Amino acid sequence: MVAYSYKSSFIEPIRLKVKRQTIRLPRKRHARPGEGLQFFTGPRMQPVRIGGAVCVAAREVRLDFRNHEVTQDDAITLSSAEELDAFAVRDGFGGRDRLGLTPWEFMGLWWRLTHPDQPIFAGILIDWDDSFQAVA
Repeated sequence: MVAYSYKSSFIEPIRLKVKRQTIRLPRKRHARPGEGLQFFTGPRMQPVRIGGAVCVAAREVRLDFRNHEVTQDDAITLSSAEELDAFAVRDGFGGRDRLGLTPWEFMGLWWRLTHPDQPIFAGILIDWDDSFQAVA
């Protein structure tokens, strides 16, 4: 199993099975399709287990917030407002927030605040399916 840690704001969308993907920096080993995923939150030395799921896909992803594009595996490009909003919802930025932003706009704002100086982000997109089970 491969473990991933999340900020507290993503716990509810994960538990509600709305958030079904995570975007991460490249590293030596990410989850592969068919492998189990473990989800945690909290400090690294005292993590709290959220639950787990099964990985269904892991692919390269490029987020371009300036040009409003998501590229997956150098081939699939999402650029319409509907596609970008659906992508953002799947990543835990669902609905319109209190600022009146679309999910994609809210995701872009969050990325700019969390990852300053990175208007283009290249990493790995890990997807899971409906198999998520919360820890009791």
